[in-house]
Amino acid sequence: MNLIMYLKIKKYLGIILLFLGFQLIGQNHWVEITNFGSNKGNLKMLTYRPKNIKSQLPLIVALHGCGQTAKEFAIQSGWNTLANSKEFIVIYPEQKVENNINSCFNWFSQADFSKNDGESHSIKEMIQYSVNNFNVDTTKIFVVGLSAGGAMANIIMANYPNLINSGAILSGIPFKAANNLQSGFAAMQGKIEKNPEAWVSIIKENNPKYNGTYPKIVIFQGKDDPFVHSKNADIIELQWKGIHKLNNESKVIRRFNGNNDITKIIYNQKNNPIIVKYEINNLGHAMSIDPGLEEHQGGIIGKFAIDKDFHSTYWIANFFKLVE
Repeated sequence: MNLIMYLKIKKYLGIILLFLGFQLIGQNHWVEITNFGSNKGNLKMLTYRPKNIKSQLPLIVALHGCGQTAKEFAIQSGWNTLANSKEFIVIYPEQKVENNINSCFNWFSQADFSKNDGESHSIKEMIQYSVNNFNVDTTKIFVVGLSAGGAMANIIMANYPNLINSGAILSGIPFKAANNLQSGFAAMQGKIEKNPEAWVSIIKENNPKYNGTYPKIVIFQGKDDPFVHSKNADIIELQWKGIHKLNNESKVIRRFNGNNDITKIIYNQKNNPIIVKYEINNLGHAMSIDPGLEEHQGGIIGKFAIDKDFHSTYWIANFFKLVE
């Protein structure tokens, strides 16, 4: 098959998958929950559950990016499709325009990134509601976020490490890199400077009495991201390496899965991956997808979803051990 024919097939397949995605969104197991708690952060909670649940299921908390709705993120990422085939629950916190005109989670606002306050606390309440009302395996709760959602995913892991098994940060921001809108823009540009010990201490000091296990992390970052400088991914890696007390020994796989644009960096502890980072060329500010019907494929092309023949959702689920 030549390249032109391959691209045409992918284009039409994408249209078909988009239609199927809207069908999934329209089914009655996509539900808004309005009474999940005090909701200090004034967020919406949408849930997606596969039918015929017979046993305890993993839970994914999926956080959209700026300029997105929860449903757009669900369709473009393919999380609901994977939830059906692999049987897990997805909850989608959604920002309201009255909180942020660009529909961004307010990761730079002290009221919202503080533990047990604001948007961070609302998301914790959504998790607790799910545990209390759905059949959730509490050892398999995961958080995923893109852009501002990636920054908020980092916040949730740093604030409530006892709740989260592992997390995925796509084009996100280090924990407490900013405390207002101005410093938020500086953080996005990679202009917030701290020494390595200070970046790690920010998370440690957030939970001074916590002696439990911290979440494992997988990071995705476009090397040419015009909105979130790739330096942020390096700092996130640094923060969590310090938390997990990992050294700088890593396994680097260039041309991961035969893809010239993907480099995979792995930090192991006792032969288990604790931190994984994917550096992606020619991605910009988006998540990487691979529309198709194979198990390792999925996602729908959109403003923040680019076909790179590499489905980040699948590889996140692989890191979470939800797929093999």
